[in-house]
Amino acid sequence: MAVSTHLQIDLSEYDARIRTFIPHYEEMLDTAAASLAAAARRPIDTVVDLGIGTGALAGRVVSLRKKARVIGIDEDEGMLTMAGRRLPRGRATLVHDNFVSAPLPRTDAVTASIALHHIELPRTKKGLYRRIKQALGRGGVMVTADCHPPTHALLAAAGRSAWRDHLAATYGRRKAEGFLRAWSHEDFYTPLDAELALMRAAGLSPEVTWRRGLFAVIVGVA
Repeated sequence: MAVSTHLQIDLSEYDARIRTFIPHYEEMLDTAAASLAAAARRPIDTVVDLGIGTGALAGRVVSLRKKARVIGIDEDEGMLTMAGRRLPRGRATLVHDNFVSAPLPRTDAVTASIALHHIELPRTKKGLYRRIKQALGRGGVMVTADCHPPTHALLAAAGRSAWRDHLAATYGRRKAEGFLRAWSHEDFYTPLDAELALMRAAGLSPEVTWRRGLFAVIVGVA
């Protein structure tokens, strides 16, 4: 499904509207890029960005790693076009494909932001993490920023309430609840503990470097 259809917006509005949809969006992506730079044990020459979208995270990464080149994978052609406009000329290769099944080249780092929750089955995600581990080789780094609810039901409910309040500040309470209800039918939010377990099972060593409510940044070292 195209992002514009999923979010019920015009694609040209994405960069502005995503901030009204996701709490602490800027802080989350800034932390993801900084975490990648901090955790790298070797020079980062190549970064594979899964579900690159408009290139918001990739843009932050290349601004911190001046020699890094990005291979961005996305099945939404409109998003790839926008990423191409954002990223510095000559430093990005954009691939129109599904990142779950697309070939992953040997790389120093893998990134994903608000992307991996589109994977429905845990076994599919674990398989992707295994392919990422193989693509990274020893010492490579993966960073993902996404929605990962707490396992504890009351904490998860509090996080959902905070997300609804964030949405309601722009769209009103009724529409905010409608967004969350619609997204819950199409997105698959893996609890944080379960996500960490999937990464460990694939051979990655994960650490949580940031968490606010339902959202987290995870660094996995191969």
